[in-house]
Amino acid sequence: MNKATLYFLFCLLLATGCRNEAPIPPKNETTRVRIMDISSGTLKASIHSSGILSSEEEIKLSFKTGGIVAKINVNEGAVVKKGETLAALNLSEISANAEMAGNGYEKALRDWTRAKNLYADSVATLEQFQNATTALNVAKSNLEIARFNLVHSSIKAPADGTILKQLVKENELVGPGYPVFLFGSKGKFWKVRSGISDRDVVKINPGDTAAVAIDAWPGIRFSAIVDQVSTMANPMTGTFDAELSLDDMGYRLASGFIAGVDIYPSGSEKYVLLPVGAVIDADDRSGFIFSVTDSSTAVRYPVSVEAIRGAEVAVKGIPEGVRRVITEGAAYVKDGMKVEIVK
Repeated sequence: MNKATLYFLFCLLLATGCRNEAPIPPKNETTRVRIMDISSGTLKASIHSSGILSSEEEIKLSFKTGGIVAKINVNEGAVVKKGETLAALNLSEISANAEMAGNGYEKALRDWTRAKNLYADSVATLEQFQNATTALNVAKSNLEIARFNLVHSSIKAPADGTILKQLVKENELVGPGYPVFLFGSKGKFWKVRSGISDRDVVKINPGDTAAVAIDAWPGIRFSAIVDQVSTMANPMTGTFDAELSLDDMGYRLASGFIAGVDIYPSGSEKYVLLPVGAVIDADDRSGFIFSVTDSSTAVRYPVSVEAIRGAEVAVKGIPEGVRRVITEGAAYVKDGMKVEIVK
């Protein structure tokens, strides 16, 4: 074999080895999804919020008059009985004022008796007798005020309850009405104060039922009833305060517990209940769902999210005529995409 023939064969082999095969076009794949038939119903959608547990009645206890605190008989957290003396002032000045008022009353009484007798004998004038009567009434009022202040120079428990906070210590000088204790009365019911958004507060009315979950008692649902709903927003939070009465059901509770609140408005609305995975791109109270046409094409629709219950979500705003919604695989679908329904 000569060189020309070898060169020709070499070139032929080289051309054959470098030949590129024609690319195989990709198959037209579709996204596989699951769907469900939907139907509207009536739902008392709950309104979820959080709140703070407090005693049924919290009172700021203080002295009627100012003075030096002589004795504090209880500590913060103490359980007390009705009528128990909690604190007392130094009575030196207050007792002296009461004694001075008593002496003034006795003198005014003597002057009135003398003026009365003289007026009866026509020695004193009517004006003198009237002035003595007025002075006696003034002295009597001063004595009643002094005695009242003396009695209220100690703080007594207004009911069975707990000292939630002690704000003053012994030997401190306090003014009239300055809080000394924060007192929580002991009763069957507790209060939960919760902040509600403006969108939800219009749905709530006194008397609506609620369920309360407290971290200290996991798995326990306490029943509650809405007592009051504020008509003015809290300037600090921008929310509206709702107050609920809670039954302790025999469990030990403490003021300040954090509570999760689910309020059930008395009114009911139309809804569609879907699995949580059916709603995508959720933002606050809005989201999107996908329906499937007869030609297996996905169509996206905006919806309003009304409530979430476990693995289900209640939505509104699905157009009339939409009967099938993608429940699995919606996150991988785009509007107008062909889908394969998996049964």
